Amino acid sequence: MSFKLLVPVDIVMDSREFSKNPDVKNMLEKNGIKVAVTKLEIGDYLLLASGKAKSILIERKSIMDLAQSIRDRRLWDQAKLLINHCDENGYQPLIIVEGDISLLRKYSNWSIQSILRAIDTVILDFKIPVLNTPDKESTVQWLIVKARSLGETSEKRIYRLRVEKKPLSIHDRILYVAESLSGPILARRLLKKFKTLRNIANASIFELTSVEGVGEARAREIYEIFNTEWCGD
Repeated sequence: MSFKLLVPVDIVMDSREFSKNPDVKNMLEKNGIKVAVTKLEIGDYLLLASGKAKSILIERKSIMDLAQSIRDRRLWDQAKLLINHCDENGYQPLIIVEGDISLLRKYSNWSIQSILRAIDTVILDFKIPVLNTPDKESTVQWLIVKARSLGETSEKRIYRLRVEKKPLSIHDRILYVAESLSGPILARRLLKKFKTLRNIANASIFELTSVEGVGEARAREIYEIFNTEWCGD
């Protein structure tokens, strides 16, 4: 499989976020932060780290975006996707809420209790930190400081973009199947433990949970994939 490797950068900015806020990239670069723009599967910004530090995947919301995502219940789906993606890739998740929460009470029918309850659910139940910044400029200033704290640009991990597909080797195909069950990190752990896909398929729920990071719910899901009779057309 061939990849195009970006030169080391400090921040990867989602292309959709860039289309809405090109000035953020300009402000970051004026302060010496190296930025790459591409489509991120999840999130708006990926702050890359060097050494043992974790890269940080950020979902950025204005206070009105937050309120709307609570109203239509998108927030919970987004939180699940964010935490799952971070678990699979070894990132630290973070939600930035931009704006004065009290303005919702002033200019809408939202109660401050409802907003705070939603935020504490994200923090306590989903284990996703939430950072509240006053405005866009403050968010950018935080991004600058945080990106610098994660190490020298030249030492940061390179974000990989798949640009060309070639026929997969048998080992790539095995990994591809395993990743469809559990994501890239757990797939490698499962294969290291059980050696073959057949052994994974024959493993009990208890045996699956012996793999680091595989809880009972994930183990049961993997077990059911291999042991449930298909009833499609």
